Amino acid sequence: MLSQTLSDRIAATIAERIVEGHYAPGQRLVESNLAKQLNVSHGPIRDALRWLQHSGLVTIAAFKGAQVTELSERELEEIYEVRASLVGLRARWLAEDPAREKVLTEVEELISQFSTMAKVPAKKKMYIAMALSVSQTLTEGLSNRWLRSTLKALTLQTSRYTRMALDSVDRRIVSAKMWEELFVAIREGRAQEAQTLASSLSLSTREAARQSLRALNQKNPTKKI
Repeated sequence: MLSQTLSDRIAATIAERIVEGHYAPGQRLVESNLAKQLNVSHGPIRDALRWLQHSGLVTIAAFKGAQVTELSERELEEIYEVRASLVGLRARWLAEDPAREKVLTEVEELISQFSTMAKVPAKKKMYIAMALSVSQTLTEGLSNRWLRSTLKALTLQTSRYTRMALDSVDRRIVSAKMWEELFVAIREGRAQEAQTLASSLSLSTREAARQSLRALNQKNPTKKI
């Protein structure tokens, strides 16, 4: 594996803070402040922000600088339309892979905890982190490098919406059930069913995130997102 540059590590740190909500949508990302916080010079910060702009997490405008990209229903619709197809293909590819047991073993224990954890409000953050981890592990386990790289490119931006979608206990319970069904379908090699289940899970996440966005709009009518 190639070693990460300083700007890569900085980009990963800023991305994590954005995805976890430490930097809110629309918040300005001032180079001098970031440089002070991370104890680095401005150059790597600038490079990291440019990379994050390509990933969709940051927007850079002339004379305004960088800010965290706002969440929007339009982006949600577009990005999950693509993601639903891709995760469906991921599930089919894994279900048809004779070596699928290796990657399934890596996520089996986490998925077995989903139903219990989903019902506990205090474990919301843990459930979300585990769900994102399972998805990432399945992507990393793909033998199709093109599908793997394309899915990874969407991960950062979709993670923000996934966190919104899994905010309620009811939604996490639905998510847990769908993950369990998907896992079994992949393990048993039912490729078409696995593809349908994975796409449905993604679209269900999109709908839950849309409801959360609309609820935020009602609370903040002057700042429509």
